[in-house]
Amino acid sequence: MKTIYKFSAMLLILASIMAAGCKKVDVGYLSDNIRYGANPVVVDKGVFKIVTGIIPDNSTPPFKITLLDVRNKETGKREEAFFKESEITVWKEKYDPKTDTTLELINAKRVKEMSLPLQVIEKSGQLMFTQATDNVPPGEYLLDLQIENPNGTKKYEGITSIKVNNPVLYEISTAPYFILVEPGTGNSKRYPHDVDWFDINKIQSANTKINVSRDANGPNQIILKVYDKNGKVFPGKALEKRPSGNTFLNTWETFAYKTTATENSVIYDYAQARFPDVYWDNQPNGVFCYYRIYDKWIESVDYVDAWNPPNSVTYKTDSNPYILQIRFDFKFNLPGTYHVDMHLKATKKDGVN
Repeated sequence: MKTIYKFSAMLLILASIMAAGCKKVDVGYLSDNIRYGANPVVVDKGVFKIVTGIIPDNSTPPFKITLLDVRNKETGKREEAFFKESEITVWKEKYDPKTDTTLELINAKRVKEMSLPLQVIEKSGQLMFTQATDNVPPGEYLLDLQIENPNGTKKYEGITSIKVNNPVLYEISTAPYFILVEPGTGNSKRYPHDVDWFDINKIQSANTKINVSRDANGPNQIILKVYDKNGKVFPGKALEKRPSGNTFLNTWETFAYKTTATENSVIYDYAQARFPDVYWDNQPNGVFCYYRIYDKWIESVDYVDAWNPPNSVTYKTDSNPYILQIRFDFKFNLPGTYHVDMHLKATKKDGVN
């Protein structure tokens, strides 16, 4: 009998445990531990970003989520920049870099709107940061929300922090450089260290250096100027495409919707940042650009004779006629006008226009 009683007692305990384990959360439960998966949420100024919504901790929907405040983490004071609208460009339809090849086609897909830097999606709590964050000072902020469901309403102060960073205006993955081609034979001639970084922070290789500046309020353009070692600028028409079989390799003209050669530059109009569009990342040669400057423009070329950067680098000059083949890659992350000045260890011929 005792065995029967013990077995029955064990069944009752097991049944109680199972019942407790299967007990449903009360409809309308609103947890104190609602949170976000990321803390801090990291945002670059002026760059569109959507962050996954709240982790409800078994709280039952539907939710009504309202932004209460965004406060400076250090001072605790409200950051007014999050609550001021500014004009941004909004795409009504997806931009297609292969077919949207004129300004008319591009403008048909986009409009100008006034927008806040941060919008909170009411039902999910997703955080949508717009290009208007360009007006928010860099720093760390605390996010305060109000969340309502059928059970009631709670305030969640500092539910997560937001870290606003100055953006990386542009990225470059490899050293810019040029190599030489003999005009008669088409054979390439290379010197040691042609493709080596001299100073990666200054975008300087052994034979090429690039300076970049941005006008945030200018039109979406890349203005490329190429200089010789004495500061003489090559005309835009000197920057020609590099042949590859029956076609040509990429230049910025491949990625832009309009290209204009001037007396001292080439201007590329682009639709949106990032430029080149992310579409090109997975295409042959990615965003690498290849240019030729033919021998009619080139008087001489300098090459490394002794290589010990940054302590000592000495050069010698080769005065044979050469074609220059230039390669570089850039990704521009924010809109505006970029001035890209490329300086070559070469000498431009006088009297050639």
